[in-house]
Amino acid sequence: METSVAVNVSRGDSAEERRGGHRSSRSAWCLGVLALVAGCANVAPQATRPLSCDDGIKTAFKPDANTSVVAVREVKKGEQLVAVDSTSPITAAADICLVKLLVGPGATAEKDKTARSYSEGIGIEVWLPTHAHWNERIRNYGGGGWVGGGHRYADKIGSKVPAIVNANMGYASGTTDAGQPWYQDGSFNFLSNGQLNAEAFRDFSTRAMVEQAVKTRALVNLYYGRAPKFSYYDGHSQGGRQGMKIAQEHPELYDGYMIAQPALSVPSFGTTALYPQIVMKTELGYTAANKPEAAAFAKKVEAVNKRAVASCDKPGLGFLLDPFGCNYDPARDAGALCVGVAGNGVTGSNGDPAACMSLKEATALSRIWYGATADGSWDPQQSAAARSGQSLGARQLWWTFTRGTAIGGTITSASADHVAIALQDVRYAADAGTTSSIPFANGSTPVRNKWLELDYAGLADALRKNLAAQPTLFSRFSTDAPDLGKLRDLGRKVVVYSGLADDAIPPAGNVAYHERVVARMGGHAEVQKFMRMYLLPGSAHSSQGRPYAIAGDNNAVPLPKLPGNANQTPAREQDQFFTALVDWVEKGVAPGDILLSSRDNSVSYPVCVYPKRTTWNGSGSPKLASSYACQ
Repeated sequence: METSVAVNVSRGDSAEERRGGHRSSRSAWCLGVLALVAGCANVAPQATRPLSCDDGIKTAFKPDANTSVVAVREVKKGEQLVAVDSTSPITAAADICLVKLLVGPGATAEKDKTARSYSEGIGIEVWLPTHAHWNERIRNYGGGGWVGGGHRYADKIGSKVPAIVNANMGYASGTTDAGQPWYQDGSFNFLSNGQLNAEAFRDFSTRAMVEQAVKTRALVNLYYGRAPKFSYYDGHSQGGRQGMKIAQEHPELYDGYMIAQPALSVPSFGTTALYPQIVMKTELGYTAANKPEAAAFAKKVEAVNKRAVASCDKPGLGFLLDPFGCNYDPARDAGALCVGVAGNGVTGSNGDPAACMSLKEATALSRIWYGATADGSWDPQQSAAARSGQSLGARQLWWTFTRGTAIGGTITSASADHVAIALQDVRYAADAGTTSSIPFANGSTPVRNKWLELDYAGLADALRKNLAAQPTLFSRFSTDAPDLGKLRDLGRKVVVYSGLADDAIPPAGNVAYHERVVARMGGHAEVQKFMRMYLLPGSAHSSQGRPYAIAGDNNAVPLPKLPGNANQTPAREQDQFFTALVDWVEKGVAPGDILLSSRDNSVSYPVCVYPKRTTWNGSGSPKLASSYACQ
């Protein structure tokens, strides 16, 4: 049986490793993973008698010495389940067996059990439909942000909403806390002595997802007495990164990968996420620590952002079909500048002091829209292709959010987590007064907000250090390897989508990764044989779909139909992108244009296989799909 395969992912905790010399131990860990994956791939499960949903699973499921069954819970049809990411309950559509696992070892370098960096291992939840309701498929689901959750605790639910809905649909669905139990809390990144928690970072980067795949499949084989016909990964945001990491390094673990708005290149976009604060500090004299000033600037940015959309929104949708093509400059818009302000060829005419900008403010916003540089410069003539991720602009370090995207949060809140990690110094993290995220808790020092000391060059140096440490200290958390030859050769399939109004992950970064894959793997036609990407206009960041029309009606933004709170037992046509992936894997039908409709059914159009884009014909009704084409 597959469940007899030993899971040997030994990890060293030598003094050298704790100091950051991880090369040899990481190599040992990688060899352990390779042995595990190879073993699981080559050992065919023997037909066994199916199990019941009771504590007998604790005795029967012993895949290795590091894995224990924490709890077995029988969920009855009609029971209300509250997931970790929503207060709205999911109703169980049928009986489900919830099995909770803990896979050791944890972060062996942390000895303080009260520290948030202490972990006994990787928590996993597996949702198992009844034997009669199971569709003979696995659909594992990813996490978000700094993940975490109640996976390892008998009395909690750690999974996100879509994982439970997957089980409602008949899929066996496994999720993981990625090696730490504190939901969305990145404090685990630092040990209680202030040093970086490299072991936990390794689990978070890769190992947790390998264990998720292998242990879910082993449990499925045992519980149902037979192997699944197909196995899929489905993840959004950090979960999208998790899935892409497995697709890059261990593609044999799944037949198909659904990768939604993935957090690829986190070291780049995460570190440079602090750039708006550096611009504000340098050019305007305040930061998120100065709440009234930051809030006032955020309101002005919102007002000017509406003007940007209005200037580029030719169909009049209230959002941008192609925000990369929008080069709106507030310093050239008299209506954006305060009365009498001399702009670039215009004189300000806006008499609303809460909405108009000075030339300094307008220039600061242009810097923010350009993206991080080492000297605060920007290129007003940057091309649409460069803004889209096909190339970096002059002195540009990374891309930022598109015009038409809600960026007020980057003004009123400092995103310094990845700066602190890059500099391996928790003092650079933001405190509760300057960030809307969960601040890092660490007892080694009370000092925070050293990010306030950084200038343009200092932030660029933090990015350089983060990227330099990726192959060793950070276990290639960047997840940007372009060689997908193994995945291609195995016949696996990947469907990716990114939102063009994503307010958490700049979509140009994901385009940049796709372009690197295209360059490495022989061109668009070759890549489309195994991976297809879509760009979704007006789509903000959310695993269940969230529209954003800054100058219009959110309900009039076409979005994909997705499993979630509002779609708890979706049929095939209500699970659009995943259904396209399934048909590609199981029927050999590659996905093409996918027709999206708004929630109020007022607007429809196709979204396209990249590099084609959704394009309005310039004359037809912008509400009708017939007025659009993929070009």
